[in-house]
Amino acid sequence: MSAPIESSDRDSAARAAADPRASVFLTANAGSGKTAALIDRVARLLLSHAPPRTILCVTYTKAAAAEMQRRLFDRLGGWAVMEDAELREKLRDIAAPDDDLPAARRLFARALETPGGLQIQTIHAFCEKLLRRFPLEAGVSPGFQVLEDQAAAEVSDLARETVDRVALARPGSPLAAAHAHLSVELDIASWERMFADFAARRAAIAAYAAPLSDAGLEAEVWRRCGFPAPRDPADIRARAMARAARASWRGEAGRLRATGMKAHDALADALLAASLGGDFDQLAAVFLTGKNEPRQLLRSPRFAPASQAWLDQETARVREVCEALRACVVARDTLAALTLARAYGETYEGAKTARGALDFADLIDRTLALLTTRADAAWVLYKLDGGIDHILLDEAQDTAPAQWDILRALAAEFFTGLGARTLGAGPPRTVFAVADVKQSIFSFQGAAPERFGTEQRAFAAMIEGSGQRFRGALMLRASRRSRPEILEVVDAVFADAETRAGLAPAGAAPLDVGHLAVRERGGCVDLWPLEIGDAPPQPDPWRPVDEGPSESAGRKLARRIALAVRAMVEGRQAVGDRETGQPRRCRYGDVLILVRRRNALFHEIIRALKRAGVPVGGADRLQLAEHGLFRDLIALARFARFPADELSLAGVLRGPFCDLSEDDLFDLAHARQGALITVLTRRAAERPCWASAAALLAWVESEAARRSPFDFFNRLLSRVDAAGRSMRQRLFTRLGVEARDALDAFLAQAAAAEARGILDLETFVARLGGADLEVKREQDEGRAGAAGEVRVMTVHGAKGLEAPIVILPDTSTRATAQGGPLLDTGDGAFLWAPRKTDDCAASAAARDLRDTATDHESLRLLYVALTRARDRLILCGVAVQDRFYERSWRDYLDRAFAR
Repeated sequence: MSAPIESSDRDSAARAAADPRASVFLTANAGSGKTAALIDRVARLLLSHAPPRTILCVTYTKAAAAEMQRRLFDRLGGWAVMEDAELREKLRDIAAPDDDLPAARRLFARALETPGGLQIQTIHAFCEKLLRRFPLEAGVSPGFQVLEDQAAAEVSDLARETVDRVALARPGSPLAAAHAHLSVELDIASWERMFADFAARRAAIAAYAAPLSDAGLEAEVWRRCGFPAPRDPADIRARAMARAARASWRGEAGRLRATGMKAHDALADALLAASLGGDFDQLAAVFLTGKNEPRQLLRSPRFAPASQAWLDQETARVREVCEALRACVVARDTLAALTLARAYGETYEGAKTARGALDFADLIDRTLALLTTRADAAWVLYKLDGGIDHILLDEAQDTAPAQWDILRALAAEFFTGLGARTLGAGPPRTVFAVADVKQSIFSFQGAAPERFGTEQRAFAAMIEGSGQRFRGALMLRASRRSRPEILEVVDAVFADAETRAGLAPAGAAPLDVGHLAVRERGGCVDLWPLEIGDAPPQPDPWRPVDEGPSESAGRKLARRIALAVRAMVEGRQAVGDRETGQPRRCRYGDVLILVRRRNALFHEIIRALKRAGVPVGGADRLQLAEHGLFRDLIALARFARFPADELSLAGVLRGPFCDLSEDDLFDLAHARQGALITVLTRRAAERPCWASAAALLAWVESEAARRSPFDFFNRLLSRVDAAGRSMRQRLFTRLGVEARDALDAFLAQAAAAEARGILDLETFVARLGGADLEVKREQDEGRAGAAGEVRVMTVHGAKGLEAPIVILPDTSTRATAQGGPLLDTGDGAFLWAPRKTDDCAASAAARDLRDTATDHESLRLLYVALTRARDRLILCGVAVQDRFYERSWRDYLDRAFAR
């Protein structure tokens, strides 16, 4: 990599992309200023007299939309009070005319005074707004509600329970047969994961299965697995044995023994047993391994040529039958799974309709139908045609196909006939999209990075055909974020064809991944050796029972990371300030630790940081049901409604509300006469802690009987103890500051439950106790810096974030495919195959397709992880199988450092 590039070189593409009279599809590298380019373009459109209400900016998340709006208002607000010379310079930076400074200063007021404000929103927010404007045309209830996580979980649980009841009530139906088959085949955890997968891919499954009748679905599944009609595995086995030449088996068994090899003797015994009435599985074990591969023992120079030819022929015949059996099992299981999935999807839709609700997928689907296929689509587009003149799409690599279809439908009139108008002195109608396909890591949410290139070609043909200007060859290469040393490592990792191919969309040519550095040198990249866990101790009857277990590699690595972070801060390591660019002392908030998943290593790192005295913001996602605060509040609510639940009562007494010690609880409960709450009330005067606990619990029983859930918990948290501390403060003292987010989420669920009509504590506890809710905690750099806390999060969660120091502790494992046994065949169909060893040809092809996509997305995830760092990047991992997995991140990193 050369020295930092000149400003004029790095800004030329951004200036061209801001041209308000051309439609632009812009590609970019990480840290090159994608959002800044979009802000520049909005400013240029406003300077060109485009009305603010006609500009629609669409981005991926609410946080991104808020950040975009903040930065735009900062820009326009700064112009409003800027000196003339400085303002002229700022306008020249974006290639804007600088001859009307008063107009530039008025833009801030124009943006603020626009009715409804600037349209900067997520695609889902835009769709919701559109459906509320045209509910009758869209065929939705005018007062529809959008299902949030808890409400959606309740609808999903209700749909699953309904499927269970209907299946049991209709014996002999296809649904009953599917339910009976898979409920036996799967354990409870797999059963629940199956329905979770159905929920995640409900729309795609419905598109495949809904148009087909029961008979049509059955025929389609069997045909896809290679059968013209349904087959019974038992019938296939029986036919295979009926056609077998058993006499020849006995002869070959003797020849196997004649080789004098003990292993051949065992095969001969098995072959002879099969010839005397064994089943097909017994015969298959003679010729094939558990992976359906021919046994090497059946090829030997000691065999006569005729005998070897017979063995090869019989092996091939048995293998063919085994492949047919696997295909038969895949077809049978797929039909059962799709039957359940279709019933679940139909029930879920019915439950939503009964509530007058839409989920996030519905917002997209209903909006797309409104703009394309509904009878009133032309009328709706006509009404919208006067309201939107410029569409700007941020993070386009994360846009799903259906979302692209919505945007294309909105822009279709921009470049045809009277729709290609120019309002007043404003610029012509335009489309702008910016993407970095190398950062497309949300395939599980429907992102299709290859669609960016497809849409670019389609828009280019449409726009240039209308005689307007289109620019699609622009790319932002210059990184304003990372030091040159970090970018050199990124370029080295993606230098060979294998890794570069993983960054490109499916079917596209490999990308040119060269980065241009803007910042001066002075960065650092560390490659730590892999941590190796202690060997497990040998069994020793004389080993002390209190001797600690061997230490895992993950625990060792977590401790090393914690000590390194503390050393960097205490050693006053210098980092570059984001705002000024000047060196300053490192703070704990400057450290970002990124893992691939929230596994044991993730939690070990958080624990190690806390033990080392390093302030840490906790997990970026909290499973509410697993948090101590949730368990304390639910236990208190259970006691309030069921005082005889002594396990819940004991938990409350030991928890932060009562704060009894182990000795206090033991003295109260041991050898007691009567119920625990009765004993507590009778003996309350003996100890102050018992007295305060009894008073609190009496208040809880009284209030819970006459308060709604939200009111009850709100009053509980405001209650003050004898020391003047509120129950809220006691919670935070015991559980730490991260409990604030869990408490906010819990109270939000209580308020939402009341809005849904749940007004009694018992129902609320029953509903929330069985829910699997996740709380997302904001971990942006500003918050972390203000709090002085290290951030620990997944790479997915860090998308769009950055930090002076980034640590990647999880580089030695391989990506695992998501989605469970339900495999997407690539053409809209699905196959159910839990284990790779049981794959037929069709499911094996689908699994290979998924594994390839997983490997490619893993490489894009690596690119995102590496490019979060500004000044220092630390790469580490644990030893896996004595080294690391082939095609793991560490494998690619070692290759790069070797070059």
